[in-house]
Amino acid sequence: MKQEAITYGSYSNAEWHTINGLSSVEHVILRIKQEIDWKGYQLWIHGSILSDVDTHDIDLTITGPVTPQKINQLLQEVVRIGFEEQIFCDVKFNITNDLYDPKRDSVKTIRYACYRDKIRIGNQTFHYAQHLGQLYLKEQRFPMTKTIRSGIDYKSPIRLI
Repeated sequence: MKQEAITYGSYSNAEWHTINGLSSVEHVILRIKQEIDWKGYQLWIHGSILSDVDTHDIDLTITGPVTPQKINQLLQEVVRIGFEEQIFCDVKFNITNDLYDPKRDSVKTIRYACYRDKIRIGNQTFHYAQHLGQLYLKEQRFPMTKTIRSGIDYKSPIRLI
C-alpha cells in the first residue's frame, strides 16, 4: 500500500494499492464494465499494467463519438471507481481516435480529454490540460520519455469494451 494523498476533481484518497499485471486489477475492470453504460464507446487498457511490473495506476483510453456530456460522465465514473478501489485510473478520452501502439508506432501526438485540468499529488499540483469548451484537453507525444528509459517491454493496447 502506497501512502500518497491524491486529489483529482472531487475525489481524494491517501492510500493506494501497488498493482502488477491484469489479474491484480480484474475487480476494478469488472466494476468499470458493469457499473458504466458504454454503449457506443470502447475502453482500452495499456501501459505498465500489461508488462507485469509493479505500478501505481491503470492507463485507460476511451474512444468513440465526441459528445462532451457523455465523455465527461465516462471519465468521472472511471475515476470514481478507481478512487473507491484505491487504484488510480489514469483515464483519458482519445479525441484523435488513434491509439498509440508501442509495437508498431514510432512517434505520435494524440489529443485527449481528461476528467479535470489538474491533479494534486502530495503537496504538488500538476496542471496538464486546458478547459476548452466543455472538455479539459491536452496533447501527449509518444513515446513518452519516461517509457523510453524504463527498460520495460510495453505491449500493444488491449480492448476491454
